[in-house]
Amino acid sequence: MADQVFSEREGFAPQKDLQAHDCLPGWVREAITNEIREFAHKDAPLPGVDRLGLYPLFKPYIWKVLDRKPPNSPAGGPFAYYIPDVLAKCLWYQCYDILEEISSLINQRLGVEESEEFSGRINAILAREGIPWKLEEGKVVRALNQQAAEQIKEVRVLLRDPKFKGPDEQFAKAIEHLNKRPEPDEENCVKDAVGALEAIANITAGTSGKQLNDLLREEPFRSHIHQTLIQSIDKVYAYRGAAPGASHGQVGPSVVGLAEAKWVLSMSATTILYFVDKFHKPVS
Repeated sequence: MADQVFSEREGFAPQKDLQAHDCLPGWVREAITNEIREFAHKDAPLPGVDRLGLYPLFKPYIWKVLDRKPPNSPAGGPFAYYIPDVLAKCLWYQCYDILEEISSLINQRLGVEESEEFSGRINAILAREGIPWKLEEGKVVRALNQQAAEQIKEVRVLLRDPKFKGPDEQFAKAIEHLNKRPEPDEENCVKDAVGALEAIANITAGTSGKQLNDLLREEPFRSHIHQTLIQSIDKVYAYRGAAPGASHGQVGPSVVGLAEAKWVLSMSATTILYFVDKFHKPVS
């Protein structure tokens, strides 16, 4: 993980306002370029040698972004001109596509520890500008608040159990919809997040295909969960039904924005953890 400076460690540095999801200023691109250069040349046998072999990765971007044919034998190595130029001029989401590919290369050629170090450095740059994305396990994902991020990660680990295969796949789809670029698919994020929660409720009740609002009024939920909590969970399900496109075909303007999608994903994660903790405790 990249080291923090004193003001960041001690909480004196002012918090940057959250930027728009498509904001990627020039200084951020330049800082990202410098990190890529450092890892490409890291521990190379000769100075300036590109250990990652970035040229093939950047070839299609040279044509697409710079509107010119990539040279067969680039003079001066990949960082002489065109790789920094691509990163400076590409669309914001292309830059994140490139970051994912480079992260994969670092993992393959330098190892997991170096890949994590690269992610930490990139994330420190993005966080300082208030950019709502981060590089996590080789994927660029939306940066959530720490508690929500930890709960979602815990759910992903929990649902690896084979008996949760269905909800695991649906919850993974919800995350993919949220992280879709260039624009998130908020409605489908809500639909699949609540769908995963509904599937967990069915597994808990030993049923199949029942709606969550009906299950909450049956055993084991009715006798073991306070009615106030039942009502709160029921309202999340009701929101999915009320949001055009999240449950049925969209016929009006969407009421689901990015904030709502993140909130439903977080609430679904919290409730999944709650159901499993309450009803599926491991046998000692």
